[in-house]
Amino acid sequence: MFTGTRWKTRFEPGALMLEGYPFPRGERPSRIPTGALEEVCVGWFPPAVRTREGEYLFVSGAQARELAGFASGHGIPFVRRADVWSFILEEFLDTESSPELREGTLRYLEQQGVSRAETQAMRELVGKRMLALTAVTWEWQHYGLYDVLGAMKPFTFTTGWSFERFYEEAMRLANRGGVQPATEEDFLRSFPSPAG
Repeated sequence: MFTGTRWKTRFEPGALMLEGYPFPRGERPSRIPTGALEEVCVGWFPPAVRTREGEYLFVSGAQARELAGFASGHGIPFVRRADVWSFILEEFLDTESSPELREGTLRYLEQQGVSRAETQAMRELVGKRMLALTAVTWEWQHYGLYDVLGAMKPFTFTTGWSFERFYEEAMRLANRGGVQPATEEDFLRSFPSPAG
C-alpha cells in the first residue's frame, strides 16, 4: 500500500476542502460542495469519496471517522463499490497465484466491464512502476486505485502518457466497479477507534 504522502481534508459546512492533495487534479477546484459528492466507498483504503462526475477523492485514513460523520450529516450514502484496480494490479503483489485464480480475476473484471485487452494494456502501462513499488514495499495483500496513482504520478512521462491523461483513464476504469448498498457502520469497521 503506497502511503508516502500526507495530506489533510477539511470538512467545512457544506463542502469538503482538499489541502495538500497528493495527486494533481487539473483545473478542478479544491473545495468540493456536498452536492457534488455521490458516495463514500466502503472497504477502500485510504477512504474514498466519489463525486457525481466520477472522480474518486481520497481522505487520510486518520480522518476516516470525520469523513463518516461528515457524510452522514450531509446525506451522502455509503456503498460497497468494487475497486477494479485492485484486480488489475493483483499480478504485481509479492505473492504467487494459480492459473485458476488469475483466470477468475480476468473473468471478474469482464463482469465489471473491463475487457481482457484493457486489463492487459493497463498492466503493461503500469507494470514497471508497480513492480518497482513492490520491490520497495514487499506489498503482498492489496494494491488499489490510490496505489497506482501514487506509483504513476512521478513517472508517467516514461510511459508516453501525461499524468492528467492517466488520472482520467484510471477514474474511468474505477467507475466500472459494481455497487452494493452499505452503511456507516460497515465503513467504520475498517477504521477502528484509536485506543484511548
